Amino acid sequence: MGKRILIVLITLLISSGAHAATILETRDSLASARLSGVTLEQSRWLRATLTPGSRTGVIETAAISQPAFDRAVVSWNALTPTGAALEIAVRARIGSRWTRYYRVARWSSDPLLERRSFAEERDADGFLDTDTLKLTRPGNAVQIRVTLEATAATPTLTRLAVTSFSSRTAYNAVDAESDRRAWGMDIAVPVRSQMIYPKGSEVWCSPTTMTMLLEFWGARLGRPLADTVPSAVGAIWDPVYDGGGNWSLNTAYAGGKGLRAYVDRLSSLSAAESYIRRGVPLVVSIAWKLGELRGAKLPRSNGHVLLLRGFTKSGDPITNDPAGKTESAKDIVTVYDRAEFERAWFGHSGGVVYVIGP
Repeated sequence: MGKRILIVLITLLISSGAHAATILETRDSLASARLSGVTLEQSRWLRATLTPGSRTGVIETAAISQPAFDRAVVSWNALTPTGAALEIAVRARIGSRWTRYYRVARWSSDPLLERRSFAEERDADGFLDTDTLKLTRPGNAVQIRVTLEATAATPTLTRLAVTSFSSRTAYNAVDAESDRRAWGMDIAVPVRSQMIYPKGSEVWCSPTTMTMLLEFWGARLGRPLADTVPSAVGAIWDPVYDGGGNWSLNTAYAGGKGLRAYVDRLSSLSAAESYIRRGVPLVVSIAWKLGELRGAKLPRSNGHVLLLRGFTKSGDPITNDPAGKTESAKDIVTVYDRAEFERAWFGHSGGVVYVIGP
């Protein structure tokens, strides 16, 4: 009973917590979508599969209105057993005109099927930068198109999400009052290091962080979720980006294990405190130059992913930094100066996080 109550409470938190993402995860959320060769199961929650006998099918959402934006990140959760795959595409409305569809990714948990982003998606309206649609002029809505494909099994789409923001304002944190109830809280998340692997260096940070979080949730759900770090790297690696840091592929990986996972953008470090207060660690994308982040495991980074697990009594963030040299808590658990960390986070990704839970 206790575990069940925990799961319900955390699910309610992630469902109702303040976030910028628009999440489509109920059957009704696709009530106005265009469906071709796709069936929605009779359930409150979204479960979209291919119509019996179909090998391919398409879901095109209705227009999803957004505040003025020129950056957007699409994420999804799906079950893709052997022989099942998805292709995700997004387009934006600029004024009253729609752009073309930009392919975001092909995705499958099947290691024999293609998993990649599409760097060649570019025209006068914008381009797809690995996981982020970047427009040349502000948009006001998006549409997402999902193509389901089956060779030996049928994929099941369970969630779509989009978070959008303006590059004019997003790269500076909002000055928000802290929820000091989170200060002094530290969630005990298992530690893993990317640096103990010869190929880990600076490029395995996101998959390594994902294994920490999956081990954390697996323990609470009573079922194994975490892979080894090399296995996670193989499951997330984007050959076009040539790395494991594609935000959308990381959350798709967690979603394929039955978790609720999406890319979001928070407005400040204070906004992260409500998650920590309720026991939900966050995966954060940061970058810094030499001397900008005291105590960092790396002297500089153009992009690094780590896990936010709590705050000291004075409000400094406590992290699991996968760039620690060993898999000991003293090398991984790292406290950063609040202001320096916030600048490294917003200056790089504009506050991007992975929100992952039951």
